[in-house]
This record gives sequence, C-alpha cells and structure tokens, in this order.
Amino acid sequence: MKTIQNIAKGFLIGIGSIAPGVSGGSIAVIFGIYDKLTDAVAHFYRNFKEKIKFLWPLIVGGALGVLLFSNVIQYLFENYNTQIRCLFIGLMIGTFPAVVRQANDRGFRKSYLIWAGVAFIVTAVLAILNQINPVSSGPMNESFIMLFLSGAIIGFGTIIPGISASFILMALGAYETLLHILTSFDILSMLPIALGLVVSILLFAKLVSYLYQRAYGIMSYIVFGLLAGSVLAIVPPFEGNMTTIVSLLLMIAGLIFSYLLSTIPQRNKKAEKKLS
Repeated sequence: MKTIQNIAKGFLIGIGSIAPGVSGGSIAVIFGIYDKLTDAVAHFYRNFKEKIKFLWPLIVGGALGVLLFSNVIQYLFENYNTQIRCLFIGLMIGTFPAVVRQANDRGFRKSYLIWAGVAFIVTAVLAILNQINPVSSGPMNESFIMLFLSGAIIGFGTIIPGISASFILMALGAYETLLHILTSFDILSMLPIALGLVVSILLFAKLVSYLYQRAYGIMSYIVFGLLAGSVLAIVPPFEGNMTTIVSLLLMIAGLIFSYLLSTIPQRNKKAEKKLS
C-alpha cells in the first residue's frame, strides 16, 4: 500500500514538474515528503537500500505523470491557448502569499527585496525578449544542449518548492518543443532531457540544501522574484471577446484554487498543534 501511495505521489509530482504554474517541489512539500526526498537524493549512498525503496516508486510515478500529462497539456495549448494560459497565470499568482510567508519563516530583511527584484527583472527581460523575438518551437531548437538544459530546468523545479520549471521553459521558448518530444515519445531526444534532469537533481539537491541553510531568506526571495517575473512569459493577447471573459474567469478560478492548495501545509501545522 505504501508503494502504491508513493507512486501516486510521484505521479502528481511529475504533473507538477511539467504543468505551468505548478511546482513539483511544492507538491512534494504538500505531501510532506520534501525533506525526505531531498535528503534521499543528496545523501543517496547512506542507507542505500532504504533510499532505493523510497525513491523508486516516486521515480516511476513521476515518469508516468510527465509522459501522460504532456498529452493533455499539448491538447489544451493547441485548442484553448488563451484560456489555458490565463488559468496558469491564476495558478501562479495564487501561490504568491504562501511563497512570501515561507520566505519570512526565519525573519525578514529589506535587502531580500533587492534579491527578489533582480530575479524578477532577469526573468521579465527573458519573457519580454521572447515576445519581441519569439524563439521557434520547431526542430531547429532540438539541439543536445537545449534538450539537456530543458531537463535540467525540470529538475530544478522539482527540487526547489514554488518554482515552476515550465514557466522558465516558456520564457526560453522551449516548452512546446519539450511537449512535442514527450507526446511523440522521441526516445533519442528524451535521452538528453533525462540526463539533464538527473544531473540537475543530483547537483541542486546538495546545492539547495547548502544555500538554504546558509542564506534561507535570500534564496526564498530569489525564488519569489523568479516566480513573479515568469508570469509575464505566458501573458496571452486579449481580443475583447467571449474568449477573454472566459479566460479571465479561469484566471480567477486558478488563483483561488492554487491559493487554497498552498495553504494546506499551514492548516496541517495548525491542526497538529491543536492535537498536541
């Protein structure tokens, strides 16, 4: 039963890693396995058998989540582009209060806002440049380096709670290319993606653990700045018709849903305190 539960958790973490506005790391936090997950990856060879027993169901579930959900995402982008982009914007904005609340867990300094501002500007500039001169999502971008980088970004979003890897991929113009590869099950193109994913997770698990211990506030506000700037990457053009009205309603619905979802850990902590 525990194995099935972990496969299900891995499945949702996989969906969170590929869906814009959602973070695989945040899903892991919601399920209460984030610390155990990062520790298992960062210190893989300690209690090796126990780590393998914990990780393999998550890996299997995560792979299934990415492969199966990519078809859904591609269909939505092809047929309801404006509506789905607005929904994802709402999903992203709804997580802002939780990200800031988490960032202030260990205190607040005004200098943190500078770090957040720099991260926001960098991400916003990438988004604006991509809108001015869009990067094609066709085969010409399917180089080894680009595919490796895409996998690395997915790994980054899986390790760091609150950061949507898909938003970064959109800003780089690589997201639709990635979806095409996953839905067509292009094994040769998937290999560098998988390699980038594994390398990224192994590196960032140790690095993130170290940086969060040394500079928790700065790291948290950098993450917030990246999130806020990434929203600009998927703002669609509005035409003032019924599609716009539906899109705005979906944005509001996404905002409310993700806000309520992001408060689950806080509500769980309050419930635990009452029981104790």
